[in-house]
Amino acid sequence: MIINWISVGLVILVFIVWFRRMVIKVQLQRLNLPTDTSPSFQRKLEFVKQTEQEKHVSALLYLTIFLAMGLLLTTYGLFKMEEQVYIMSERSNQLKDELYTLKKEQRQIVTKLPIKEYPKKGIGLKKYPWDELFSKENREKQYEIESDLSTKVSSYFGLSTTLIVLDIPTQTLNIALAGDSGSEENRQQIKDNIKAFAKEAKDVSKLTQITFQTNLMNDKNKKKTYSCTFSREKADEDFSLIQEDE
Repeated sequence: MIINWISVGLVILVFIVWFRRMVIKVQLQRLNLPTDTSPSFQRKLEFVKQTEQEKHVSALLYLTIFLAMGLLLTTYGLFKMEEQVYIMSERSNQLKDELYTLKKEQRQIVTKLPIKEYPKKGIGLKKYPWDELFSKENREKQYEIESDLSTKVSSYFGLSTTLIVLDIPTQTLNIALAGDSGSEENRQQIKDNIKAFAKEAKDVSKLTQITFQTNLMNDKNKKKTYSCTFSREKADEDFSLIQEDE
């Protein structure tokens, strides 16, 4: 900041000196002597002009020096600014790495905890305005329900990523799960909770199909996939498991 102010001050000083010398030069050039002017006065005037001309040369030299100093200071300031930007960028990358490490450790801690059993009373699926959603397309309302539902069920699936998408034309609820399932017991609990969710979905009369697609990492860091599909023909029927792959 100080370097910038010094650079600005040098520029102002250069402008003042240049303006003053230009004023003096113009005044001397516009000076017209009468024809009857004495020789001694003419000699004095020529001496003044010569002196001022020498001052012009000296001023030009000083102006060059000041401009060079201002340029050097500006360049130095730019290098310092670039260095600060680099330091801030490195610090930002370091913080991102630390945040990623913390999140990774947090996920590892979470996956070691036993996954909660799906509540026997359910999570309140029938409280959502399904009839309104299926009868009148409202993308904003649909996204709100999908997001809220994803948040509610995530604690019972114990995975870092839970995505729920409702396909209105086919009356299908698609659920995608991904993350570290931890132990084999947790993986089995996830499957049980999936079935419990499908059982509660009976109250959503407009749904005819539910699909689950999971990509799990167990405690031995081995990737496992599991998918299943529940379906029904009538609105008052329970959902039946019609496909299961693992």
